[in-house]
Amino acid sequence: MRFTLQCYVDEDLHALVKAAAEAAHMSVSQWLKLTVIEALEQPQDEAFRDQVLADLLFTKIALDGWLRTHKDKELRDRVVVAYQRRIREYRERKAATRAGR
Repeated sequence: MRFTLQCYVDEDLHALVKAAAEAAHMSVSQWLKLTVIEALEQPQDEAFRDQVLADLLFTKIALDGWLRTHKDKELRDRVVVAYQRRIREYRERKAATRAGR
């Protein structure tokens, strides 16, 4: 049994989809069907997560470098202490939530 999926799009999107289908030597229906299947079978969440983690790592390294060269030589140490305190508090709250408190 076959079912139809339908939506209305503007002229620009229609032209883009039609061009993509033609470039793949497919009908628009075939191209859309394969594109939807691929999107459902291979979600981009992992790629997005990896990009966010890479950006966070870059930011961490850049900020650490800046803190190490800052004229206030104790600033980095204070930041590390504050970070450790907040992480500990977060973990304690999370543990208490799991324990049902």
